[in-house]
Amino acid sequence: MGSAELTFVAFGSLSMVVTAVGLLMKDLIFGSETLRESKRSLRRRRTGYERAVDASLSGKLDHGFDRLVLESGLEISPWTGFLIVVASGLILGGGTWVATDNGLFSCGTGMIGMVIPIGFFVFKRRQRMIEIRQELPVVIDMVARSTRSGRSVEQALALVAEEADGILSKEIERVVQQLEVGAALDRTLKRMAVRLPVIEARIFTTTLIVQRRSGGYLSSTLERLATVIRERTAAQNQVRVTTSAGRMSSMIIAAMAPIALCAVMVLNPAHIRVFFDDPLGKTLLAAAIALEVIGILWIIMLIREDA
Repeated sequence: MGSAELTFVAFGSLSMVVTAVGLLMKDLIFGSETLRESKRSLRRRRTGYERAVDASLSGKLDHGFDRLVLESGLEISPWTGFLIVVASGLILGGGTWVATDNGLFSCGTGMIGMVIPIGFFVFKRRQRMIEIRQELPVVIDMVARSTRSGRSVEQALALVAEEADGILSKEIERVVQQLEVGAALDRTLKRMAVRLPVIEARIFTTTLIVQRRSGGYLSSTLERLATVIRERTAAQNQVRVTTSAGRMSSMIIAAMAPIALCAVMVLNPAHIRVFFDDPLGKTLLAAAIALEVIGILWIIMLIREDA
């Protein structure tokens, strides 16, 4: 076995050891806390949504990553998600370093390896939000029919948790469990709205809270709300379909330069080495990366406006 193979095996072993140690620390540090929280009532259990946010930039980034992992619906903890990101970067960057012996290129591929899991989390979160928007009108109609037949809001939510399927049924079942141990309806609904970062879900919970306090014809209000949400979802889908070709072409154009750079670096490294050895080449490379990042951010902003 040559030195390259030994280096690759050593790096793979080191990556697995780092991941294993991280999981062990997770069990040791957070395992006892989880056990203690499991012995408490549902009213006192704190989740990642309810922890205070640090005002510093690192605290905001940490909280944002925690929310991203939790809202993706993958049923993993934020700490496990962080280990997946680190392990992906180590494996891809280290493998590239063993294959090419280029430190700068290995750093770039390592960053790409860390971005891939984050992109997967974003994709799963987006899919989950779409499913919530599609399920919400059905759930609202069920609550409206239940309250029209004379049931209270608590009884209507319990019926939805029992008969509905999907993501919202699990969230409402959690609400019903908290109500059964004596939690206040207003606070429980507000917590559900925090866990579901969809504007339609917040409107639904706000409607229930306002009706609880001031009264009114809840069933008629919920039926109109369900109709508005369906029309809004249909309009968003129409806009998304109309602009899909433009968004796809924009993403392809944004990805062409990095793909071409990686291809030339693998096929003919001599043409790329000038960008790393010559001072002017380094300046041009930095300018190209800066312009590429600006262009990608601009495309993202346009996609969000179209969506």
